[in-house]
Amino acid sequence: TLPQNFHARIINGSDVQAGEIPYQVSLQYTLIVNFHFCGGSVLNEKYVITAAHCVQGKTAEQIKVVAATTNLKKPNSTHFVAEITVHEKYNPSDSWKNDIALVKIEDRFEVSAVLKFVPLPTPNQDIPAESVAVISGWGTLQEGGITPVVLQKTEVFIASQSYCKQVHTNAGSNIHETHICAYDPVHGTGPCNGDSGGPLMVDNKLVGLASWVQGCASTMYPTVYTRVPSFLDWIKANAV
Repeated sequence: TLPQNFHARIINGSDVQAGEIPYQVSLQYTLIVNFHFCGGSVLNEKYVITAAHCVQGKTAEQIKVVAATTNLKKPNSTHFVAEITVHEKYNPSDSWKNDIALVKIEDRFEVSAVLKFVPLPTPNQDIPAESVAVISGWGTLQEGGITPVVLQKTEVFIASQSYCKQVHTNAGSNIHETHICAYDPVHGTGPCNGDSGGPLMVDNKLVGLASWVQGCASTMYPTVYTRVPSFLDWIKANAV
C-alpha cells in the first residue's frame, strides 16, 4: 500500500479521562454536526498547532475547533477560525515535508482544569530511540471501523532515525531530518489512517505532529510525524 495521510484512528488505545490530555483538540467541519477530521493541540490562547495536510485547501470558514473535550458528543468549548497558516515549504509530494500548520481562533482559549497549552520541547531537543511516547486522537479503533466518541490514547516508542529511514526508503518514501518516527514493534498499536495533526508527546513535551503512515499500527513501518523541535522558530514567528 502507498503511504497515506491518515484521518482519525488509534488502534488498541484506551479512553482518555477529562483533563488528562488537556491540550488535545478536534478539528471539525463547521457545516456538519460532530464531523471530526483531524487532531491538533492548543499552543497558546489564540492558536492550535496541527498538520498542514489537515487544513491545506480549506478556508477558515469551513473549520471549527473543539477544545477541552474528551467526548465528541459533549463538546465543551467550540471556536470559530480566523486564519490558517500552512508552512510555506510544505511539500506533499516529498513525503509531506514540513507538514505543519497553525489555526488561529476568533476568540481566545480559556485555561482551565480541562484546557491547557501544550508544552513545547527545547530547540533541537534530543529524543533518543526507544523513548516512550504518548499519542492521542479520535480515530476508528480498527481499520475501517467506527470512530470512537471518547478520545483515545496509546503508548508507542520512538524509532531510531536510521531504522525509520531504511524501511521507508525501501518502500519508496523519503524520511527527512524534520521527521520523527514512532511505533510499537511488538503489539501493533498506533494511529491508523489515524489522527493526523495530533500530538506525539515525550516527557510531556510536544515532539511530533502525526503526518503519515504506511499500513495501520504496523510493527514494521513506524508512523511518521513532523519533528516539532525543528520548527520552533517557525512556530514563534507565526503563532503571534
